Amino acid sequence: MRIEWMEKYLKEAETLIYDNQVEAGLNLLNDLLYEEPGYGGLHNYLGWAYMYYTIDLKKAELHLRMAISFDKEYPAPYLHLGNLFIRMQRYDEAMDFFEQGMTKPDANRVVFLESIGHVYEMKRMFTQAIKVYKEAILSSAGFEMNNLTERVKRCQKKRLMYYFTF
Repeated sequence: MRIEWMEKYLKEAETLIYDNQVEAGLNLLNDLLYEEPGYGGLHNYLGWAYMYYTIDLKKAELHLRMAISFDKEYPAPYLHLGNLFIRMQRYDEAMDFFEQGMTKPDANRVVFLESIGHVYEMKRMFTQAIKVYKEAILSSAGFEMNNLTERVKRCQKKRLMYYFTF
């Protein structure tokens, strides 16, 4: 459930953060916790901000997990948490969150498939990565096809290199 007045402030905080006013954006988001501490979207924004604009990955993980606990059907925190776990080389946990997130209403299937492919690629499971990237291409109707095609080519090269290295 979306709270319209809250969404306005979330967008304002996002604009501040994008305008390099990270501290002001985080302050606004943290102040909103006093108004709606159980709003999943707010925790998603806090997790996103801490993950991408600070070095406080523990707070990022905390808020993204809280976002999911407060709004289990909201796909964004699953994607962010999965990406956080990739950064931390916690690939199995990343995969779990990407797979869960892809089942949520309004989830961007292409983005989740691309992320799953990324996990396989990082785990050096290149054949599986190629398969998932191709599935993402088939699910896509937009600009991301070129990027996905490049990912397939990269995995094909890595697969060849990996098999002939040992």
